[in-house]
Amino acid sequence: MDFELKNFFDLDRCQLCGRCLSQCPVLGYSEDKAKAEKQKLIKGEWSEVLERCKSCFSCNCFCPNQAHPYGLILFRWFERYQKLGIPIRALSSLPVEEKNFMEFAKRDYTREERVLVEEWRKNLHSELSGREVIFVGCNGQVFPYLFNSPVFKDAVIISEPGLCCGEVYYRMGIFSRVEKLGRKLEAVYQKAKPSRVIMFCLAGYNMQKNILPKNFGIRLEPEIIYIGDWLLDRVKTGAIQFKRALNRRVAIQESCHGKALGKDFSEKPRELLRLAGAEVIDLNPCREKQICCGAADGITRFNPIDMVMGGIRQWRLAKATGADLFVPYCATCYLMLKMAGKFYPSFIPCVHYLELLTYAMGKDVVSLADKRAGKIMTKVMLSSAGRIFSRKRIHPEG
Repeated sequence: MDFELKNFFDLDRCQLCGRCLSQCPVLGYSEDKAKAEKQKLIKGEWSEVLERCKSCFSCNCFCPNQAHPYGLILFRWFERYQKLGIPIRALSSLPVEEKNFMEFAKRDYTREERVLVEEWRKNLHSELSGREVIFVGCNGQVFPYLFNSPVFKDAVIISEPGLCCGEVYYRMGIFSRVEKLGRKLEAVYQKAKPSRVIMFCLAGYNMQKNILPKNFGIRLEPEIIYIGDWLLDRVKTGAIQFKRALNRRVAIQESCHGKALGKDFSEKPRELLRLAGAEVIDLNPCREKQICCGAADGITRFNPIDMVMGGIRQWRLAKATGADLFVPYCATCYLMLKMAGKFYPSFIPCVHYLELLTYAMGKDVVSLADKRAGKIMTKVMLSSAGRIFSRKRIHPEG
């Protein structure tokens, strides 16, 4: 497939108002500066935006004409990748490469988790025609224990190492790898023939529902559903019943894809937590103004220190709310915040919202996330020690 700018950014809709960059929570340019930098990006010239962007999708939220300005930045990163590749140190963050964070997570699985993951793999290769399934992607595979919950009673879960929506590659501009992973998904669904696929995370939902079909021409036959809708339906039907109120004030870490998709999506985890008895508090800034958890902070310079500092930024915002708990609804955010928390002891517990829902249903939760995040971080650092300062750059799909 030949990738063209028009597939990612709608130049005809762009009026060069500059709102995308002037409203950006990272850049915050003046109107004139925003217009000037946007012109550079459109012309394919170097812009400092490419060095400072945190890949948080906020610019798409501020565009009054739905021109998708993030796609313009992303396409320029794609051109950078085509020309220069990526530093070899970035490989540890890519989920289907060797010595990546997923590999180290799997080494730390408990026996129970290994049984779960094997069951998911068997489900994927069983008769699924016309059935509803839950898709657990790369970030969910870091924490399989989250799914050992009455929340998922009688649900059919599918997953497999290497079965990836390509989201991380997409945000790095590695489009050829995204297309390849998308074609693999397309083939898996054509063979298994599920009727509905419930996406565990909003990143996976946005990739499979919108980005893969619209930007990469991937035809995914099942109906793609966000798990937030599925969970709320189960609450309404009584399949999920909360037996004990949370009675906690929880600060929400927004998913980048959640804010990009809009309030209808980002509100779902909040609604579920309220139904479970929590008081939900937003960070300041919040919603479309909230920056990434730290994971995407590393995309601009491929620097792990940027990721940690981004995570610490979010921890500080959470602490300022006075909340009892810091709660992400994205598993990538959960991993990143747990890692960054090793460098910023705020004394506020960080808990995935599924853990809270499980507790509210009456089952005690033994979280494995703290130790696992520490082990993943340590092993990534040790395995990548020779890569961190290396000037070598590569094209992963090559």
